[in-house]
Amino acid sequence: MRNMEYSLKVISWNITRVCNLRCSHCYLPAAFRLEDSPVESPSDELTTEKALQVIDQIAEVNSEVMLVLSGGEPLMRRDVFKLAEHAHKRGIMVVLGTNGLLINDKVIGKMKQAGVSGVSISLDSVSPEIHDSSRQANGAWKRAVAAIEMCRANDLSVQISAVVTRNNYDEVPDLIEFARSLRANVFSPFFMVCTGRGEEFTDITAVQYEELLSMLVHMQRKRGDMMIRTRCAPTFRRILYQIYPGSNLLKLDAGKCMAGTNYCRITPEGSVTPCPYMETQAGKLTNEGFHQVWHHSSVFAFLRKATPKGKCGECEFIQLCGGCRARALSAHGDILAEDPWCAYYPAGGDIINPPVFQVTSSVTDRGSTCSPVWSSEAEERMKRIPFFVRSMIRSAIERYAADNKYREITPEVLAKAREDYGMGKMTRP
Repeated sequence: MRNMEYSLKVISWNITRVCNLRCSHCYLPAAFRLEDSPVESPSDELTTEKALQVIDQIAEVNSEVMLVLSGGEPLMRRDVFKLAEHAHKRGIMVVLGTNGLLINDKVIGKMKQAGVSGVSISLDSVSPEIHDSSRQANGAWKRAVAAIEMCRANDLSVQISAVVTRNNYDEVPDLIEFARSLRANVFSPFFMVCTGRGEEFTDITAVQYEELLSMLVHMQRKRGDMMIRTRCAPTFRRILYQIYPGSNLLKLDAGKCMAGTNYCRITPEGSVTPCPYMETQAGKLTNEGFHQVWHHSSVFAFLRKATPKGKCGECEFIQLCGGCRARALSAHGDILAEDPWCAYYPAGGDIINPPVFQVTSSVTDRGSTCSPVWSSEAEERMKRIPFFVRSMIRSAIERYAADNKYREITPEVLAKAREDYGMGKMTRP
């Protein structure tokens, strides 16, 4: 059994199936619309009234959860800003997952007014031809890059998400540098789980996967000005530990599979699943409240208690990694099977636990106990950090301030701590 707390941290909500692209790898059978403006939602999707009720139910479980509104293309749904604003007013951190095609200065203004904290924009290549081919739309790359530049110019946080396939595997280092040149806050490579339209995709090999993850670890350590955060690749944590066992990313649970334990997905029709790449239904929000599903679903209870099988269950890195449950389900038809992409064979020995921040309310400087003073600007920036890592980061920054003899924590101190700790741009827009 994995020892973890089952508090709700992140929800990915596919608020609509409607999309203005036909991406060949999409896990969701999206409804393609050629229109470049929002449309009425299909009749089987949650209504505005019901969606607002679901947001209230989510807030009752945890009002500080991170809510990712995605699709389809979320900006194709007419009430997206109404939903975002309602969630923001309930204290929820709202992020938009978009292809970027509908973003302009007016849309950015609406996002900021609604309280959207940031956007995740898809960009699969430095080559327009490769990106446009995977998205099946000429000009998609140009418009995505323009959207990234507009968001950063308007001080809106940006994560660049890239789907890694055999077509772009070799150019990931170049894509990371390109993301840095665009001033992205986070670069997030996504490793395919073959579901939906991507079911017939040919994956990269387990060896390529291992090599690429090792490269990502070294690139993150080399330059800490942008966070590199993997998706659907918990093996990253095992490799990170092997290379850099004291990494702060391990302390922040970066890259861990949280499906059904700290994370879930809501479909356009209101079904709740452990993650976007598992169709296993844990509940239906048209029939029951979110609180009931999160706390009492038999599917979630199973995931929270069960131990993975095969290599994953025998591995000394089970607490750090545990494998991707969605990939196991896709490859073996068994949610507890071993992760087919992991090339590591357990060496035996004691279970390795991840390092943790030493959380304290005060820090020691030259033998005396003192608390650094936080400027109002620094405090405001801390509010942008997800609640589930906020206290750990706060403690780490206070220790950094004491070690470097800073009596006041300002945005400048946050920037220096960010680079020294390799946390990317987590503490600034």
